[in-house]
Amino acid sequence: MRIVSPKKHLYAMIFAILVCHGCSTSPEFVSEMSVEDKIARLRIGQSDKSEVESIFGPDHGNDRDLWIYNFDDKQFDIYERRQGPGLGAIPVGAGVVPTNTRAVVSIRFNEAGITKGIAVARFFQEPFVNDYWYLVNPSAKDPLESVGSIGESVGFKVAGLDKDAGTFTLEDPKSKARVAIKLDGSTLRVTSRNPYKRLANEYRGYIKRESALTNSITNSDLVQ
Repeated sequence: MRIVSPKKHLYAMIFAILVCHGCSTSPEFVSEMSVEDKIARLRIGQSDKSEVESIFGPDHGNDRDLWIYNFDDKQFDIYERRQGPGLGAIPVGAGVVPTNTRAVVSIRFNEAGITKGIAVARFFQEPFVNDYWYLVNPSAKDPLESVGSIGESVGFKVAGLDKDAGTFTLEDPKSKARVAIKLDGSTLRVTSRNPYKRLANEYRGYIKRESALTNSITNSDLVQ
């Protein structure tokens, strides 16, 4: 009687999985252009949930007022199964798994289901650029000055304020990072450029300051 070793049985199983999946191991890369095209179709203060799903799809989590979309590079992979039915008989699994996040789009809605805030984090190339759009409250007074005060409260310095153009810059005194502020009617746009490498300590340090800024704006009476 011939005994087949568990290792040979495992190799045969892996081979069968590869055959079933057509030996497709080529990675799938996220197109920066396709992501930007989707973002450009959003209309803050106008796009409702149905329109957002038509652009980005239904896979956005279970939160009613905050939808998050991840854009990841993907790769077909074979991995060891540690839980699930039939674990002993089939110790390995296979499928397409995310390998690298290229962009994260977060969309906030008001009670009527209309887009009131958009956040875009990009990881395509340095410098990494993050964008935030807010719907300004109609009752807000001096929105530019309010954003400037919020920026200074978390450690930024206001520079180049131009009320006529509705713009100014927030400078990070500890780095070369800059945040551009643009007020266009009832829309406030915050564009942050982080010049550091993604794994650098400076990158993480600046991200904390950027988050403090954007969270303070989101939680203020300035925006809806």
